[in-house]
Amino acid sequence: MRHRLAERALAVLALLYTAPGLAAHPLITEDTGTQGRGHWQLELTAESGHDEVKDAEHDALDLAAALAYGLRDDLDLVFTLPYARSEIGGNGMTTAADGLSDVGVDLKWRFLEHGPLSVALKTGFTLASGDESKGLGAGKANLAGSLVASYETGPWGAHLHLGYFGNRNVYDERDRIRHASIAGTYLPMDRLKLVADLGTFTSADRSVDENTSFLTLGMVYTIGDDFDIDAGVKHGLTDPETDTTLLFGVTLRF
Repeated sequence: MRHRLAERALAVLALLYTAPGLAAHPLITEDTGTQGRGHWQLELTAESGHDEVKDAEHDALDLAAALAYGLRDDLDLVFTLPYARSEIGGNGMTTAADGLSDVGVDLKWRFLEHGPLSVALKTGFTLASGDESKGLGAGKANLAGSLVASYETGPWGAHLHLGYFGNRNVYDERDRIRHASIAGTYLPMDRLKLVADLGTFTSADRSVDENTSFLTLGMVYTIGDDFDIDAGVKHGLTDPETDTTLLFGVTLRF
């Protein structure tokens, strides 16, 4: 049971890191922002989660590096490199796995801008680079697509994210995952942004009808024009979601 739980947790993690991709951490919800032609962005993130399921406890440390390049002012190419460590403990036994997860490649195109409203399309794929025997990847390549809308005026921002992701896998999980989330942002001062995120994913486990739903609260602090740090807490609203996850990130633009 613990081994199966670890496989599910790590496989879904690989999906989540590459599907939403370049959302402004600590948010899961994507926004329509792009880097601008010829500009780069490197986002380094760390997420530490704890979950309790029946007689087992699951602790995870998840790292990711997302590198984005502006092909045009309204078009980004994004590479995501995720790393995961998972530890399942209970009844005096511990099962652990760590390593590279499934690498992601995405394109994000902002195709509509009308005043404070903008809309973008994001499409991409994941490579079967994670070791599926350890539960570090799906074992198969997958495609994903998302529609994103942002409305930003003054210090306030609102974002809507609708996604549909392939989850072809070797674990007999659901092979199609749907995602919906909304996020709000507020700038109380020039360098500080407060963020909130509410969303849901289809559970990858065929035996679970309930979605994995979450609420995230966090902040982004701009140290310099090209350097941000962020932190947040994600709370699971349903049983399939991890109970508590601490989120940390650093963003560099050049």
